[in-house]
Amino acid sequence: MKHYYLLFFFIALIASCSTEPVEDIEKDPDPVDGLEACFQLSNTVLAIGQDLEITSCSEGAVSFLYDFGNGETSTEQNPQTEFEAGGEYTITLTVTNEEEETDVYTKQVSVLDAESFYIYPVISEGFSAIPLELGIHPISGNIYYIENLEDEEGPGGTKFYYKELDESYTLSSNYLADKPHESNSAFVNFYPSGNMNFIFARTLASLYGTQEVTYMSDWGFVNAINSAAKHSYGVLRDGSNWYYFGSTEDGGIYKASIETRNSSGDAFDVSLHSFGAADAMIGDLVVRESGYVAFGAVFSKNDSDPRLTDYKPLLIFFDGSFNVTSHVIYNESVLDTKLDSANDLNGSYHLEKLSNGNFALYANGEIIVTDNNGALVYREYFEGTSNNQALTALEQGFIISTEGFIKKYDNSGALMNELAYAGKYMPEIIDWDNDLFFVAGYEEDGKVKLLYGACDEDLNLIPIDFGESAQ
Repeated sequence: MKHYYLLFFFIALIASCSTEPVEDIEKDPDPVDGLEACFQLSNTVLAIGQDLEITSCSEGAVSFLYDFGNGETSTEQNPQTEFEAGGEYTITLTVTNEEEETDVYTKQVSVLDAESFYIYPVISEGFSAIPLELGIHPISGNIYYIENLEDEEGPGGTKFYYKELDESYTLSSNYLADKPHESNSAFVNFYPSGNMNFIFARTLASLYGTQEVTYMSDWGFVNAINSAAKHSYGVLRDGSNWYYFGSTEDGGIYKASIETRNSSGDAFDVSLHSFGAADAMIGDLVVRESGYVAFGAVFSKNDSDPRLTDYKPLLIFFDGSFNVTSHVIYNESVLDTKLDSANDLNGSYHLEKLSNGNFALYANGEIIVTDNNGALVYREYFEGTSNNQALTALEQGFIISTEGFIKKYDNSGALMNELAYAGKYMPEIIDWDNDLFFVAGYEEDGKVKLLYGACDEDLNLIPIDFGESAQ
């Protein structure tokens, strides 16, 4: 892979990504009255393997013959095709009327290697970089991500950095903290004061906790807190309060917890919930009309190997005061045989309410779709997929990442489309400027490097445009 910025190339391509045939058009120099060959393309710049939809706008034709320029042809009126190699291709349509007269129309498409759509930020030799969170800064509007940077060949150790991209694609970087034990989870909360509260997982085989560091808006250090009895996975803002959710040890058992903080970051209430004799945690929390819904798990945390047993996904329904109104434990899950350490609880948990009222739950390589009461609709497990993957809801359906693929499903869990890509780690997919943007980690020569990419809701890769000032 080539590790340099491709912005000039991308900007030149943006103008060509139209669904209208605006260039490279050739017409028959001797047209036939009442007969006109014409077609439109879903894209004029596309990646290898990306579907190209062709829609005829011809008049007076009774038969159609498309030559795609790659040795393939079609007699369908509105065909679909894809290309297996990069290059410039001329698509030619020949139409025929009842009198067997013909007319011809052509247009060119550019087919790029999929890697040409990505940007590869420079990662120093000997280092691995894993993205742990992706978002949009609430004040600047810039894209940010949290990076776990590991020196695999020298004495530098592993550290966390905050990375931010401005509209001219200038990348800023700020050191956050050294890595605390194992960590595959991170998030940040931006308070009205400008303070930034960063939370990192802190786990070992027998440890299930959190590291918390806070900085001012000018990156002045405020404080750091390490906990061996509390693990936070995320934060939800609702009104003037911030709800930090996760798990807290209480009387020798870990309980699903929601800690309430005010706008200054001061905690003033905690809600703890257990489900039978098992330990429990909350990995994601969303608002609904009558209260809240949480996605997490029940499990048994042991003092000896295996440190973790009997893991089962959990969906919890709360009223507006965080009283449990109902819950569902998904005994059909295969994860009780896949997880055996507190480190396995250390990663991305996603819950989305879908447009038809269903819920999509994703963690540890397992996607679960339920109805609005939590009844199982669909479940699938992706063997070998790391617990650092994305889920995002669409107007109709949702998208997840797995190792090597981005997949689109409808609201019931039926696979609609998938995009092969080189990535292995992708914590989030965000809606940015009406495109789906992601930062992913991929493996190269035994190290993890980063790529930036974007696609539309149909998983067509698109060049990244950071605005007119991008250079």
